[in-house]
Amino acid sequence: MQQTEPLTDLQLQILTALVEGYKAREGMKDRIRALNEWEIARRAGLTEVSYAEFFEHPSREQALNALFALQRRSLAEVWERGVKYDTFIPTAKGESYLTSGEPGPVVDSGPQQALEPAPETPSSDPVVQRLDEIIRLLRSIDAKLGGS
Repeated sequence: MQQTEPLTDLQLQILTALVEGYKAREGMKDRIRALNEWEIARRAGLTEVSYAEFFEHPSREQALNALFALQRRSLAEVWERGVKYDTFIPTAKGESYLTSGEPGPVVDSGPQQALEPAPETPSSDPVVQRLDEIIRLLRSIDAKLGGS
């Protein structure tokens, strides 16, 4: 019988960043929807360093440890192994964890309360609004260029 421990705050941050980033790219090909380690860490607020600097930055190890923990719990999976960074996608279980939570693992309601508004009202965050606009513009450009 598998014992289910609650996610740590860091794991919740990483899962939230992964799920929200993946959802923000809805309608794109899966290979483009997958987020690399740097994108996830940046969305989670773990780093502000550049893509290149992140490779040797201490926050990379934190992000990877959290991603691997989520992977072991079937909340995230590796989409593709990269030369520099791997890309990840949330599983259906990972997406549903944020909206309903797994039965029983999160006893403290604090982290859940902090996570509930984000999936329901992502447009209230100015950063998300800007990213959504960028995605709309990219889709528009893609459509005009006859993208697939």
